[in-house]
Amino acid sequence: MLREEQGAEPEIYRFYPFETENGEIFTALSNNSLFADHRLVILSQADSLSAAQVNQLAEYIAKPSESATLLIVSSETTLPAKLSAKLDKDQVQVFWEMFDNRKADWVRTLFQRSSIAIDSEAVELLLELVENNTQELKATCSQLIQFITSDPGRTSQIVSEDDVENYIQHTRQESVFSLFEDIATKPLEKALSTLQALIRCGDGDSVPLLAGLLWQFRRLVSYLELIEQGASSDEACKQVKVMGKPAAIRRKKDQTNYALAAQRYTLAEARKIIARLGEYDIRTREMGADFQPMLLEQFLYVVMEKKGVASCRFNAVSFATDVKF
Repeated sequence: MLREEQGAEPEIYRFYPFETENGEIFTALSNNSLFADHRLVILSQADSLSAAQVNQLAEYIAKPSESATLLIVSSETTLPAKLSAKLDKDQVQVFWEMFDNRKADWVRTLFQRSSIAIDSEAVELLLELVENNTQELKATCSQLIQFITSDPGRTSQIVSEDDVENYIQHTRQESVFSLFEDIATKPLEKALSTLQALIRCGDGDSVPLLAGLLWQFRRLVSYLELIEQGASSDEACKQVKVMGKPAAIRRKKDQTNYALAAQRYTLAEARKIIARLGEYDIRTREMGADFQPMLLEQFLYVVMEKKGVASCRFNAVSFATDVKF
């Protein structure tokens, strides 16, 4: 909608309450950008805002910037009263999501309508792939049913976890998740190849890509903290959290990836990588779209070869062609 209204892509900033305790979000809202006429500033987890932050936001909403749009996201169905009082009814939208404990039965029902059974492990894998998005989940289940029923040599009447894995491989496209897998388990050249594939297909925008990697490295930090506290790998996979919220690692392949990542990166190194993610997020925004691919290549080098130790520095070297630097 903003793209249509402004006639161009807005510059996007994302914040969590803990990341804007010193007013960083208001700097993004108020300062005009050199690279875009309009800015979209997203504040997630508004349900954890402090009283002081609520007051500051209420003051801003009363006199907002004309060159920025503020999107406040909360897991609650209401915002703090001071914020709600500043907003018109049409500026607030509630999205209802199915309870997690009902999703498994909902998936089974989808398959039963096509006279197909699905086992519990396959259901869990599907829920992991498209967590908290029933529209996408329904589409994925429909595609999987079509994939299963179109196999003339199939003999089993029950969809298994292996069937879901085969479907994923059949329809596999590179994503931020496959890029994390490469960072965790593969050599630098493979991660660079995946990055280039993402860029070629239009999924190489640094903002969502770095945000996706940030979520996964926060998950890795939680996993490593649990291991350091004496938990087994299986226990850690069940107990991991991201930003205080459960983020269990359910898929067997993902469990293997995180175990391998724990062998490649120490807890201290994973924390350094999170710091580097913040630096590269800022730098890629500052440098603009033309320099994003080079900076993302540099980021992979810093993560995989330097284990997050090197800070973000821009130089005119492409690590896709000359990785020795």
